Amino acid sequence: MKTLLTISLILFSSKITFSQDVIDTNSIKPISTIKVIEDDRIDKLNKVYTSTYKLDGYRVQIYSGNKRQPANQARSTFLRVHPKTKAHLDYKQPHYRVRVGDFRTKLEALKYKNGITNEFPNCFIVKDQVDINELD
Repeated sequence: MKTLLTISLILFSSKITFSQDVIDTNSIKPISTIKVIEDDRIDKLNKVYTSTYKLDGYRVQIYSGNKRQPANQARSTFLRVHPKTKAHLDYKQPHYRVRVGDFRTKLEALKYKNGITNEFPNCFIVKDQVDINELD
C-alpha cells in the first residue's frame, strides 16, 4: 500500500512538474547561443576508436570455398551490382569466405539477405565482428 501511494505521488508530481503551456514558436527569439569548445585530441581519439574497434554484429555470407579465384570473382560480382555495400574477403584455413555488409541486428541482415537472394541463392546470415564506422 505504501509503495502504491509513493508511486502515485511520484507520477502526480511529475505530471505537475513537467506540464507546459503551448507557446507560439514563431514569436520566440533566441536569447543567446552556445559555443562548444572542445580539444582537437577528442576528434583524433574518436577516429582511432572507430577505425580499430569492432562490434558484435551480423553479415551475409555469399561465398565459401577452398579456392581464392572463385572467392575473388564472387566478391567482384557483388561489388559490381552493390558498389555502396562493403564486401569482406576472409581466409580461415582452408576456406575463403566472402561476407557482405555490416549490420547491427539480425533483422537488418535478414532484410538485406532477402534482397540479394536472387543473385546469391546460397547466401546466409553469420555473426561477425562489424566495423563501427560502417554502421548507421
